[in-house]
Amino acid sequence: MRTQRIREGRVELEVPELEGFRAPSGDFVPSLTPVFYNPHMELSRDVGVLVARVFGRRGGGLRICDPLAGVGVRGLRYAAEVEGVREVVINDSSREAFRFLCRNLSLNSLPNVTLRCEEAHLLLWSQRRSFGLVDLDPFGSPAPFLEASCASLLPPAVLALTATDTACLAGVYPSACFRKYGALPVRTEYSHEVGMRILIGFCQRVGAIQGLSLLPLLCHSTRHYFRLYLLARRGGANRLLREQGYLLACRCGRRAVSRRPAGGRCECGREREVAGPLWLGRLGEGRFVEEMVEELRKLDFRLRDQELRMLGTLAEEVEAPPFFYDSHALARRWSLSPPRLERLLEKLRERGYLAVRTHFSPTGFRTDAPLEEILELFRE
Repeated sequence: MRTQRIREGRVELEVPELEGFRAPSGDFVPSLTPVFYNPHMELSRDVGVLVARVFGRRGGGLRICDPLAGVGVRGLRYAAEVEGVREVVINDSSREAFRFLCRNLSLNSLPNVTLRCEEAHLLLWSQRRSFGLVDLDPFGSPAPFLEASCASLLPPAVLALTATDTACLAGVYPSACFRKYGALPVRTEYSHEVGMRILIGFCQRVGAIQGLSLLPLLCHSTRHYFRLYLLARRGGANRLLREQGYLLACRCGRRAVSRRPAGGRCECGREREVAGPLWLGRLGEGRFVEEMVEELRKLDFRLRDQELRMLGTLAEEVEAPPFFYDSHALARRWSLSPPRLERLLEKLRERGYLAVRTHFSPTGFRTDAPLEEILELFRE
C-alpha cells in the first residue's frame, strides 16, 4: 500500500495515498482502502477538538476513547490539542490499521496515548464507566456500537458519534431506518433534520437502558454525515424520553408534532405522514456552542472561517422550534416567488416572531410563525 505524509491540526500522520474520483458536485471522493482516511472530515475533527477542549474545562483528567480509529487521526488530535487529557485510548481491530497507529504515534510525542487492537465492543464493555468522552466514528451506522459505548461512559461525559448512513435516516430506505433505529423517516425538504432527530432519539433510548440521559450539546449535518455530541448524565432518562414524539407532515408544507403516532388528515385535506419516534427538543446547548466559538477564535485551524459560520448559525438555531422551512420548496409548492431570505426573516421579526437561518440548508429558516403568515409574506 502506497502511503504519504500529511499534517492535520497539531499532529503528523502517515496515511494511505489518496485515490478516488470526482463526484458531480466537484468534491473529491476517496476510494475505500484497507485503512480509511477521509480528508473531508477535517472540519468534523476540528469541531470534535473544540467540544473536548470546552467540556474538558469542566473537570480535569479527561479520559478519551477512539474505538474505531483507522489511522488514528481523531484520537491523536485529542491527545495533542486538548489540555489536561489524562489518557487517550486509540483502538482498531484491523492489524493493518494498528500498524498505521503505531507508526503515527511514533511520529508524535504523545505519552498520554494507549494503543489497542481489539474488537470495539469488547474494549468498550471491558472499560465500563471509564471514559469522559467516547468518539464513535464508524463507516455507516453507529447503532451496533452504541450500547457498549454508553456502558463505557463515566458521567458526566460526552458521547460523540458520526452517522454516514444519512440516506437511510432521511427516508430513502425507510425499512433500513426502522430496522436499525426503530423509527420511521419521511421524505421531505427537511428530511435530514428528521433523520438527525431520529438518530438522537434512538441514542437516548439506548442510553436509558444504561441509566443515562443523553442531552444534545451540539449536532450538525455536514456533507454526507450527521455528527452528534451528547452530554451523558446519570438518571433523568424518563424525563428526557418524554420529549420524544412524532412528526405529522403534510405535502402542503404544514407540520405538527404529537406524542402518539396518529396521522389523520391535514386541514388541506391530504393524509399526513408520520415520522418517528424522534427527539423534539433542542439540537444543542446555546451557551456551550458560544463557548466553542470563543475557543475557536484562540486556535489556528485552517478551516476556521467555515467553522465560525457554521457554529454561529448553530448557536442561533438551537433555541428555535423543530423542523425548518425551505423558502424555495415553499415557493414551488404554492406557486409563489421566493423572497430574499434576509428580507423574509426581517419581516417575520417585525411581526414579533422568532426567525433565524438553519445550517441544514442555505435557503432554509426556522420560525414560530404559522404557515399562513409565512405565505402572506411570500405574496407581499
